[in-house]
Amino acid sequence: MKFTKLSLITLLAISSVYATESSISGDAKVFYGTDDIGEHDMFDKGASYGDASVSIDYSKNINDNLSLNAGLTGISTLGLENTLVSDVWAKAGESGIEDTIWVDVANLTAKFGKTTAILGRQKLDTPLAFTETWNIVENTFDAFTFINGDIPKTQIIASAVTRANGMSNFTDWQGGMTDLGDGIYAAGLVTKLIPQTTLQAWYYEGNGLVNSKKTWVQADANVAGGVSVGAQFANDDKDAQFMAGKIGFDKDKLSAYVAFSQADDKGKVDFTNFGGFGGSKAYTEAWWNFGYVTRPDATTVAGGASYDFGSVKLGAQYTTVDSGALNDDMDELTITADTKIKGIDISFAFINTTADNKGSDGNTVQAYLTVPFSL
Repeated sequence: MKFTKLSLITLLAISSVYATESSISGDAKVFYGTDDIGEHDMFDKGASYGDASVSIDYSKNINDNLSLNAGLTGISTLGLENTLVSDVWAKAGESGIEDTIWVDVANLTAKFGKTTAILGRQKLDTPLAFTETWNIVENTFDAFTFINGDIPKTQIIASAVTRANGMSNFTDWQGGMTDLGDGIYAAGLVTKLIPQTTLQAWYYEGNGLVNSKKTWVQADANVAGGVSVGAQFANDDKDAQFMAGKIGFDKDKLSAYVAFSQADDKGKVDFTNFGGFGGSKAYTEAWWNFGYVTRPDATTVAGGASYDFGSVKLGAQYTTVDSGALNDDMDELTITADTKIKGIDISFAFINTTADNKGSDGNTVQAYLTVPFSL
């Protein structure tokens, strides 16, 4: 895509005198993790990783139908690699451990009747191409996206994605964007015409770095009394299939679910995020050890629950994966605690992993500090 970030940023500045509204928001984060995997000793420098980041998002409404949006993200080790840690959450710079700043959002959003067009660098939220929020920074995409709402309670979506930056180091102002060759083309329909149900169907075609055709169909329904059910089915042109089901319960301060998934043994590819950090939208996706549940021949059972006590929210998730012929089974138990103190979001996670892959087998402790802000 012949898309120039700096030209959009210049346009944002020029347009400020004509804008009716503008907003600035963002967050500052410090993340830390340590484990006893392999030869590691918990909390030792060689077993630990940490980063700090700041993200700023700026939006201007030119008129009722046109807005310009830009975002900057900066990441820094704060010199921690010389003292407390030896690795980072997100690789930055050529060496992977550098201070870097990049443009993660720069787009023009226009409305024509019931159609919205988003042109430029943006966040996506589709089953096989999406922005992942678990990391200290977020991956984004260079894309042309169109959303039409002429059909009641329905959105028809088309997107052409030409570059993505979750697959390599975040470097310079480009943010490590990787050219996807001829691009990834996605078309989807999301409808709530069926009462209490959200149904979505997607088709993806990639030519170049991603070379496959995939479909994804998903239905999520609220039954009664806080009970919900869901079903997912995906396949591709290389005979791979993936299916999953989920039963959930949400009422007052309690949330719980149980899910099952099966990937067949015929395909040679999985159904993780195009251009992301490796996560998936599967109901059974692990909390930390991504990539197991969507592999060919993987059978997964997952369940979790959380309760909001007001001052703190406690949660637990268990995922067990039988990898079939790959002989790479994995069991993961994660316990989390989330709270807010004087405007600072604080989270802790303890992850116990039992895996045939010795690179995953062990215990992990993580701490997250996030300070959201708006100007």
